[in-house]
Amino acid sequence: MAIVEMKHVDMLALEKDKQPLLRAIQKLGCFQLVQADSEDVNFSRAPAVATLPSLEETITRLGWAIGKLHRYDTTKKPLMADKPTIDEEQAQNVHARQKELMATVDQLEALERRAGDLRGQIARVEAAREQLLPWRTFALPLDEIQSTRNTVAMLGSLQKTVLDEWIAQDKLGELCYVEPVSAQRDQVYAYLLLHRTHRDEVMALLKEANFVAITLPASPLTAEQRLTELDAEQAEIEARQKETTAGMAAMAGEIGALMQLFDVLSSQRVRLAASRQFSVSERTFFLQGWVPAPMTERIEQRLKKVSPTVALEFTDPAEGEEPPVLLHNAKPFAPFESVVSGFSLPSPGSIDPTAIMTPFYINFMGMMISDAGYGLLMAIVMPLLIWLLKPAPGTRRMLWILTAGGVATVVWGALYNTWFGFGPFPSVFDPVNNALPVMGVCIALGAVHLFTGLGMAAYLNIRRGKPLAAVADQLSWFLLVVGLGLMIVLPSVGQWVALTGAGIVLVTAGRDKSRNPFKRLISGLGALYGATSWISDLLSYMRLFGMGLATGVIGMVINILVGMVFQSGIVGIVIGSVLFVGGHMFNLAINTLGAYVHSCRLQYIEFFGKFYEDGGKPFAPLTETTRYVYIREAGQPT
Repeated sequence: MAIVEMKHVDMLALEKDKQPLLRAIQKLGCFQLVQADSEDVNFSRAPAVATLPSLEETITRLGWAIGKLHRYDTTKKPLMADKPTIDEEQAQNVHARQKELMATVDQLEALERRAGDLRGQIARVEAAREQLLPWRTFALPLDEIQSTRNTVAMLGSLQKTVLDEWIAQDKLGELCYVEPVSAQRDQVYAYLLLHRTHRDEVMALLKEANFVAITLPASPLTAEQRLTELDAEQAEIEARQKETTAGMAAMAGEIGALMQLFDVLSSQRVRLAASRQFSVSERTFFLQGWVPAPMTERIEQRLKKVSPTVALEFTDPAEGEEPPVLLHNAKPFAPFESVVSGFSLPSPGSIDPTAIMTPFYINFMGMMISDAGYGLLMAIVMPLLIWLLKPAPGTRRMLWILTAGGVATVVWGALYNTWFGFGPFPSVFDPVNNALPVMGVCIALGAVHLFTGLGMAAYLNIRRGKPLAAVADQLSWFLLVVGLGLMIVLPSVGQWVALTGAGIVLVTAGRDKSRNPFKRLISGLGALYGATSWISDLLSYMRLFGMGLATGVIGMVINILVGMVFQSGIVGIVIGSVLFVGGHMFNLAINTLGAYVHSCRLQYIEFFGKFYEDGGKPFAPLTETTRYVYIREAGQPT
């Protein structure tokens, strides 16, 4: 339960040592830079870095090339695997190859431009084919479809039903010659030839048939010949496309080096961007930041090794300063820091609730999944996945949370006597046939959870030198709620405990708002109404019962269905086995997701609502900003 103490650091060093010091700070990964503010008139704000825009352009091009080559990379990638690691020597080697690798990017960009041009050519050919397809059977060369001084020749489409009606009624008569060429749905494509003197009359009739004139590109070939020519042209373009694709695929072998260069240059970009936060003079630079207090000695030793002339001063935060927040917990509790940070980091003067929250969190998860078979599966499979796949840190934390939840599920599932939907042993609790004891346990555990939150709020008040506030704001509610509960079993004792708590609330609730006793009494009465919120808070823990019951009932239903299928002989046994595994895997997945979400909800709304002071800004040190690989410092273990 620790928020790491932060120290403010001022650093003054020679300009010539700037880049080596920045690299050392970046490797340490525990130095958050802030905008330097030197009062010395000899210092000024650092100018913009001239090389930064070109470096960012290079990184952008590398990112595009990596994304392009990913589709051609056939290297097998392990499921959930973490990033590979390279050492400083490999990083320097790939940086030395920058010119060669950027030439590869140039070639890839040229091939992409060629591929884009070929796609445009394909689109043009396909559009021309689409236009000519209805006229495939038309025997006249395309450049002979021309009007003369006395005749009008046209190609177009019109409604098939109208044309059929005209032909049946000989409506066109001698006005116009019509040759239907092809039909598509309710449209017919036709060639029309008429004398120019009949043009207006024929056009009036064609308008009734929704006639659309079509103009084809002139060619000495027929439509069929032109389509054959276009097919050959498309085949040639597609062959060039395959050649272009093969050229891109041949570069996929460089994707690993491109990724490494991307990360090396990204780290360089971060250092260059960070240098804009310095104050500089002619020969020195000055920077400020935050570092974890336990790391000050190590930081000083490391930076002195790089630059013996560097001057460092570590001080406590000034009044009004808000240092960044870094959580640090013992190894068993560290994965659950993500639950806290998923809500909001605590304020610097508050407390980290991770260690206190963790036992409640995993027990709530166990009560909601509530099947010992599922828990056993989670407790075995999740560590195996971590060991075999070596996943990224975020995934690893989640798998450890599920492992802990699985252990708690085994305990609660055994108490409920639920093993993959079966109940082979005697049970301590039976949520299906005797729900009241289970509900009572849920409410009792919820009360302990809420009282723990009150205790943490009281601890904060006492730590800040406000013991009376702890009595007025926390002990009073503890006495009131416990007294109301005791009234069920020990009415005479419970009423006095409750009255004591209510009296403290009544007298102290408005102490910060007014010195007027009457106004304070009114505030106290209003505060007592808040006792109703405790009822709703306690009832929120009934979700532990509801979710656990749902898991068990769904498991039993799956087993009943499987038993019915098993009665169909060997085929039924095979199908039933698949149904059993698939059904229980689905039940496990959907209820694990629900248990995770609702366990978080009980922490965020019920527990944190009693004491939590959020608003902390995360500690964001200058560090290696790598996407694809880790860069290991020389001498650092793999």
